[in-house]
Amino acid sequence: MDFELSDLIELFAYKLDDLAAGREPRGGRGSILRLRRRLLETKLPGPLAKRFREEDRRWRELQTAEPAAAGAEASVRAEPPAAELDLGIVDLPLEEDVPAEGALTQGMLQALAEDVYWAGLRRDLKRVARGLIGGQRYELRLAYAFLQNFEAYAQTPSFARDFNLSKFTLSEPIPALSDPLVTLDDEEIAAALLREVFQIALRLGDGRTYPLPLPPEGVVPYLRRFLRRIIETPESLPLAVPGGGPTTEELRAALDEARRSALTAHEREQLVRDLEAKLREVAAQERRMRMVAEEDRRRFMAAAERLSALLRRYLPTPRGEAAMPVVPEPLGDSGAGPKLDELDREATMVTLRRMPTRLVLGGVPLTLSVAGEHTQLTVADEDRPLKPGEPLMVPYENWEVWAFLRDDYVHVRLEMREGAQLSALLSEGRVLAHLVHPHRDYAYLRLLRAFSARLKGPVNYEEFAPESAAKFPEASLDTLEAFARKGLGVVKDRLKRTPGGLKLMREVATSLGLEPEGQRLLRVLGDWLNFRPPTRETLGGELGVSTIAGEPVNVKAGNLVLSVRQTDDAVYVGAAGAVPRKLGDLLIWPLEEGAVVIAREGSRLAHTQVKVV
Repeated sequence: MDFELSDLIELFAYKLDDLAAGREPRGGRGSILRLRRRLLETKLPGPLAKRFREEDRRWRELQTAEPAAAGAEASVRAEPPAAELDLGIVDLPLEEDVPAEGALTQGMLQALAEDVYWAGLRRDLKRVARGLIGGQRYELRLAYAFLQNFEAYAQTPSFARDFNLSKFTLSEPIPALSDPLVTLDDEEIAAALLREVFQIALRLGDGRTYPLPLPPEGVVPYLRRFLRRIIETPESLPLAVPGGGPTTEELRAALDEARRSALTAHEREQLVRDLEAKLREVAAQERRMRMVAEEDRRRFMAAAERLSALLRRYLPTPRGEAAMPVVPEPLGDSGAGPKLDELDREATMVTLRRMPTRLVLGGVPLTLSVAGEHTQLTVADEDRPLKPGEPLMVPYENWEVWAFLRDDYVHVRLEMREGAQLSALLSEGRVLAHLVHPHRDYAYLRLLRAFSARLKGPVNYEEFAPESAAKFPEASLDTLEAFARKGLGVVKDRLKRTPGGLKLMREVATSLGLEPEGQRLLRVLGDWLNFRPPTRETLGGELGVSTIAGEPVNVKAGNLVLSVRQTDDAVYVGAAGAVPRKLGDLLIWPLEEGAVVIAREGSRLAHTQVKVV
């Protein structure tokens, strides 16, 4: 086996020799990429691994040197000789049939933006589906009924002009939770169901897929009407008599017949009495079923509103409220985009021509390799093939590196890794929990304000005495939290311009007589500024993660129970005897000796308890 691997490495070296000499290797560049990929995927013994690393380093140097060599060759290339005179007739395309270079680039950028949109939407819908597969699954059952009824109604002649759905007739009811033909407890199936709803929403009104001349702004209202029309149809939630027994109408008919029967008086009276008892029992059961159906109808109406809000949130304008992703101009393309050496190292997205390129994007080393029809992206020494129409996602530290290939363009962007945003918010919330706590006349908030001023220059520390915090108790919790968070952002910006500025915290704490508080604030500030995904040990306390669904989510902190509830597009946090507070992406709920930090990213929640005193 080692002998075969040694031969493969030798073959790899021979192909690199041909490439370095300017010769096309046998099998083309694609053979080099395939051979290299196999060697990377093979667990090589020590000596062979060292030898392969040396050859692989030579391959990377050749990939980097080729673009520069190509540019130098182009600059000194002699003007080609004039072509021989040709009097043949050539069919030239009309001028208006030739797309301009700028129009071609803009069209490709739009296509790349749509690829990015769908990739992000699939990820978000998978996260949403995770919270819908529990409980009664009202949203998923309604979405399933919508897909069945919409496709059936779209084939009818009345569909094309029926904007108000006045001619709509139900073709399939809403499935029961126990329906064996409908599987909605699988996350992948639920996400695929939601994607189909979005595909219909994006195709409605385009004039190509469905013959309904609907303006883009009317797509979500139309779909909302469709969902409500399904629910309002009596047959969508059919009543079932428990046990499959007779209905009240059947029992009333039997009772009338018994009263007219030719039985003896005693037999007739006994039969009537039994039928009346059975009628009362079945009538009571039907009343209960109607109440259950009415409650289900009400819950399905609420589910229809949530589905409409989901469409409105994620559909791009003008159909919804989401913005299409930004795709920048290609680097150096026709002078429009920036040059590679002008790219900001903190940039998180870039569009490249499909050619060998090496760059650093947001601290992530990237190498784009091209050999014939084969394209691959190397992220931190890990090679991944790029295929047209198939987005590539590679996790790297706190990032997800997304890459999209369209013809001669490659778009690369960095997204926060799933869960990393929640972790970052919890890290920031730990600092805020100290700042909004009233310990020693808001000692931590006074420290931060004095520290912020000290980063600018000399400070009169008497301005940050306990008296300066007299108005803090009068402010609402939300106002105080927003004030502290804004101040924290100012400190972060000033620390970027002041290397080693954290050392000034000791001076500030000593001048204010708050040395213990200064040490604790310095520690949590350092953890936040040098953020790494927190763990239970670094966060302290218990870390909880949950998903907001139709039902409230309870967050326990000692004897306190907080209820997180979603109402339309807003999320509120409340407790017994307290006024509910709106949750954006971060909320601090103060306790006697600390606080509960609640972070939110879409429908996902994370919370932890922080001890301050």
